[in-house]
Amino acid sequence: IALKSDGTLYAWGWNQAGQLGDGTVINKNTPIKIGTDSDWGSVIAGFRHSFALKTDGTLFAWGDNDDGQLGDGTNGIKTNSLQVGDSDDWQSLVAGTSHTIAIKSDTTLWTWGYNWNGQLGDETFAEKDSPVQIGTASDWQFVAGGHHHTIAIKSEGSLWAWGTNGQGQLGDGTNDDKNSPVKIGTEFNWKTVASGAFHTLAIKTDGTLWAWGYNQYGQLGDGTNANKNVPVQIGSATDWESVAAGEYHSLGIKTNGTLWAWG
Repeated sequence: IALKSDGTLYAWGWNQAGQLGDGTVINKNTPIKIGTDSDWGSVIAGFRHSFALKTDGTLFAWGDNDDGQLGDGTNGIKTNSLQVGDSDDWQSLVAGTSHTIAIKSDTTLWTWGYNWNGQLGDETFAEKDSPVQIGTASDWQFVAGGHHHTIAIKSEGSLWAWGTNGQGQLGDGTNDDKNSPVKIGTEFNWKTVASGAFHTLAIKTDGTLWAWGYNQYGQLGDGTNANKNVPVQIGSATDWESVAAGEYHSLGIKTNGTLWAWG
């Protein structure tokens, strides 16, 4: 999914669940324009579903919706974009495999979709087909979604996690699922975070890199293939700028612009 500088929306690739948003379930191998609107502000792609924010703060979704991950109050595939509720104060969002996490402009946290492992964080294990607010806190700054787990950073730099934890991807020292946010460690210096399928990466404000969770393919980068259920520092470098995580691999960019990969 991509935006052009004129605010128009394009998509291509796999379309089995209507995730391209062109009204069909036919794969496309070149970019096709989606609709005629020119006020799209940002886009995000989940496993088989898609989201886009308009410049006025409204939220739209399409694609796979078997678990309510589109948030429109229904279930079932949608091949065209539909507005999620009537709010116009959405600020940012991320998509897990079948769940969605979003922050509003008032920095409240909202989730919806699949919840078998507690990845919504609403203290239940029941799916939600429309957005539900998580707690009452209004200081959420950054979120990331894995296969069935969620990681978030608050504005004061604390790190929180919830959802599936069989491989230690929450980082709380256990392998037990959590259905509400739990604080990870005591530090208040977390800068950014990324989630793979079953592992998590994070950078602290001092530029150090940390990782935890599933590690069979070396995706943590600590020189082993052993899972870790608490954050472990990766190397001694203090110049990490950003990180991204695929299903079983990891990527990082340093402040000098060099690109690194592992897993």
